[in-house]
Amino acid sequence: MGWFRRSRPPVPPVILKNISSLAEVEQRLAQHRTPVDRISDEVTGFTGSIRFIIAHLIMFAVWILLNAPWALGTRAFDPYPYVFLNFVLAVEAVLLGTFVLMSQNRQNRQADLWLHVVLQISMLAEQESTKSLQLLKRICESLDLRDAAKDPELKQLIQTTQLETLARELAQAREPEPEAGAAESKPQAPAEPGK
Repeated sequence: MGWFRRSRPPVPPVILKNISSLAEVEQRLAQHRTPVDRISDEVTGFTGSIRFIIAHLIMFAVWILLNAPWALGTRAFDPYPYVFLNFVLAVEAVLLGTFVLMSQNRQNRQADLWLHVVLQISMLAEQESTKSLQLLKRICESLDLRDAAKDPELKQLIQTTQLETLARELAQAREPEPEAGAAESKPQAPAEPGK
């Protein structure tokens, strides 16, 4: 069977170092959770599991069996149509919804932090690439490789990326374009006399 398994190349030490750095940051973020964050994460973790569904199915079956006319008869604490059960489920839905939103808010804050880290790394990589291109252009010029140094695409890439301009262009590109028919169908205001 050894021939069936493919040998995997070892993970380079640089990647292992990055993985351990990321794991450290994740552990620190987990340690800085408040007690309320921990409780909401535990509740959300349980409610999102099959155990939660099984517990509810058992609870519903016991509730209905205990309140059946042939079980407790007139002493049933919540006869059909199970008004108290509906009330309990409504309260549970409100509480569970709140816990889920609390966990989601914490996860959004954590994702926002990671997004900022990725953005900083990307900006640093862009600055490094620009500097490398500038150095390569100088090398080409000093080696008298003028054609390579005059490449129009290189001239564009060598310029420092302006983050504000890029963000503005992206925002404009994401705006929905007005429909051609909508602009024509708008009634125009009548012109004022004397104009």
